Amino acid sequence: MIIAFNIVIALIAIIITLYLLEKDLGLFLLSSMIIIQYVWMFLSLIVIESGAHIVEQGRNGYFIYSSLILLLFYISTILSLVFFKNVFSRTFKNLSVTKFKFFGVKENKLTLMLLGFVFAAAFVNLFSSEIPLFSEEITKFNFWENSKYPFLKSVVGNVMAFVAFGTALLYRNNKKTAILFGIFYVIYLILVGQKFTGFFIGIIGFLIGLYYTSKNKIRFKLKWFFNKYFLIFIGSTFCLVLYMYTINPPFKNLGLTPLESVFYRAFGLQAHVFWGTTEQYVYLDKPNTWNVSELWKGMHHLMLEFWPWRYEDFISVTSRGVSWTNAYPSILLRMFPLVIALIANFILLSFLSLIQSLLSFFIKRKSFLISIVFFQLLIWTSYSFTMAYFNKLIIPVFFTALFFLYKYLIYYQKKTRNE
Repeated sequence: MIIAFNIVIALIAIIITLYLLEKDLGLFLLSSMIIIQYVWMFLSLIVIESGAHIVEQGRNGYFIYSSLILLLFYISTILSLVFFKNVFSRTFKNLSVTKFKFFGVKENKLTLMLLGFVFAAAFVNLFSSEIPLFSEEITKFNFWENSKYPFLKSVVGNVMAFVAFGTALLYRNNKKTAILFGIFYVIYLILVGQKFTGFFIGIIGFLIGLYYTSKNKIRFKLKWFFNKYFLIFIGSTFCLVLYMYTINPPFKNLGLTPLESVFYRAFGLQAHVFWGTTEQYVYLDKPNTWNVSELWKGMHHLMLEFWPWRYEDFISVTSRGVSWTNAYPSILLRMFPLVIALIANFILLSFLSLIQSLLSFFIKRKSFLISIVFFQLLIWTSYSFTMAYFNKLIIPVFFTALFFLYKYLIYYQKKTRNE
């Protein structure tokens, strides 16, 4: 009965997702990091509430209607993104764009040169360092601190998703170069030890660029899920993760084989933070903190609340940048009662919608360099919400405010001249 209830809730969430895919594929792609997180969490709660052991909390899960609470947040999220998209689309309808030109070189070529430089920097650093794929000591988590040129991290980043996105922007006019860049990108992610998340973000970036630069409006079709290339990607990703878990089994202490570890990592842990906060603050009615400042590093507050080991281990792990997963919207349940948490979720997502609207606007107007900047801002903003690290919003807020200040100064200058 418990499993059946949670499966029904998960199916409702999947139907909502498919409806959004059918009605607004662009919004789905822009929101994919958030939406896929929710769908994955619904599947994870089926496992957790069936009594699975939560290794990161040191206890077993049980049924507390957490999937129903998650569904309320999911509906609130979809409604917010749709509502604010309509608001911002009307607001930015007549916004002017800025295109760059340097010594006669147009923006399309400048974009090509930028991506080429990033690839060169990434591979020079990679081949000058110990490669994670062939190392038992170096992983994607400690690669940069042990690399030959760690200062290049500010240029390259961990996943280089903006490169995949930029490649899609170039595809219509530079197909051969774009395909070559795509091959380089996949090779780099494999060598640096990225698993599903890295490939997922890169592919989403490419699809966003491809969708909004397409002459003909692309419509979602259910048969895409059965496309041979999509199935090959899923199969290849699964085999890659299985290979990595064979080399270094992460749940050997639970007696799980590498194959079992893959499924446990995929479905046993993704929603355990949400399950924990639902248990404490909804099911057991623990008093809420009402502390808005907890949004700054929400993940750390939730990790510490459910941390089953020594406090010294918590400090060691967080100082190295290692986190649990999906602390949002969990942090809202810790801060506020359920109804207020749902309202807060609706309002907070307006900033994500703002970044989405600006990004889609710039792509359509072929302002590629600014589009790449705002795509990276979208990644940081989406990451802030999924992981509840709202301190990561500093750069997106700063750049967005700087952009509007620039637009205001241009507008004021033109108005002064006309007078």
